[in-house]
Amino acid sequence: MPDWQVGIVFVLISTTFLGALVATAGYLVPALAVSTKETLGVDAAFIGYQVTLVFGFGGFSSLVSGGYVARYGPCRVLQVALLISAVGCLLYSVPNKIVLTAGSVVIGCSYGMTYPSASVLLSRFGNPERMNFLFSFRQMSTSLGAVLSGLLGPFIAILWGWQAGFVLLAGTSIIFMFLINGLRSYWDDLADPKYSISPPWTGVRMIVANRPLLMTCCIGFGFSMVQVGVLAFLVLFLSEEVGFSLSKAGLALSLINLLGAASRMFWGWRADRIKNSLLVVAVMGGVTATTIAVFSFATPDWPQWVIFGTLSFFGFATFGWSGIVMANIVRRTNPDKIAETVGGALGFMFSGAWVGPSVGSIILQLTGNYRHVFGFLLITALIAAILAVKVSFQKP
Repeated sequence: MPDWQVGIVFVLISTTFLGALVATAGYLVPALAVSTKETLGVDAAFIGYQVTLVFGFGGFSSLVSGGYVARYGPCRVLQVALLISAVGCLLYSVPNKIVLTAGSVVIGCSYGMTYPSASVLLSRFGNPERMNFLFSFRQMSTSLGAVLSGLLGPFIAILWGWQAGFVLLAGTSIIFMFLINGLRSYWDDLADPKYSISPPWTGVRMIVANRPLLMTCCIGFGFSMVQVGVLAFLVLFLSEEVGFSLSKAGLALSLINLLGAASRMFWGWRADRIKNSLLVVAVMGGVTATTIAVFSFATPDWPQWVIFGTLSFFGFATFGWSGIVMANIVRRTNPDKIAETVGGALGFMFSGAWVGPSVGSIILQLTGNYRHVFGFLLITALIAAILAVKVSFQKP
């Protein structure tokens, strides 16, 4: 029997938990935005820039960290990610705009480092026939981070102030950084100290040179645009156009995130049950486009159960793509270059998270109509679904 340290259940739960711990730092920034804004005396746009820095540098760090996984091992990179996250949290807790902004950058650098490490561990210790489920389960870390920050962050801020949330998270990260050190002999045994660290663009270059791999990354880019784009405008749309209170609109957003976290396991399991997993992604794209079309026409006259029901379908259908797409990317990748390729693929997905809200903001400024924004995201979802169908019939 293998040691429990390399059992796939332990590896899966550990990488998911550690990823959620680092992701919580990133999502605490918007979760505590109101308290931070009042303390610093800044406007909402300043906090919005901090969120942009977190996810922007998250994409950059995912590109850079791939080569370090091969050289130092996934466990060591996860330890460094926890340390950097702790430093970023401590910097962000300082009520100074310059120091706080530096904290956003540091938190972002930690955010993208966990994915390549987890991908290497899951592909090494996991069953190839369960890759879609394993990667889908691992991708829950993002949703769990958002839920934890949304539930615990404001509660801690009320009791001890908003800085306490970041300080407590920094302490927790340091503790787990030391706790997982004993796993290095099991997880980092294939690390090569002489491995030449690849430039940040190596993963992207390998993706561009492989047409099916490039198209798979474009699927992730499109779905990332849709997912983050809808979430960026949903609360504003519900409060300004549908007549929801801010608390009720926030409840709708939480419902989507919770269903999104739960649905990943279902979609991953379902993708493993059929031979062509990207067809499942195509179905998700169709359901996503349909639900966007429905709730974009919502008015204050609509029964609230219809709106919540439609948004529930959106949350259930839209979040499950990432694990399946990542599993397909790993399946089409040279086993010795998984970390670098995953880092490059995450560059596509983080870019989608930028482009969706940015283009949506431009459309909203030009038209003043949320339905045009959702129409753009609907078309994007359909294009991504069509790409998924096309790639699904191409050989790895």
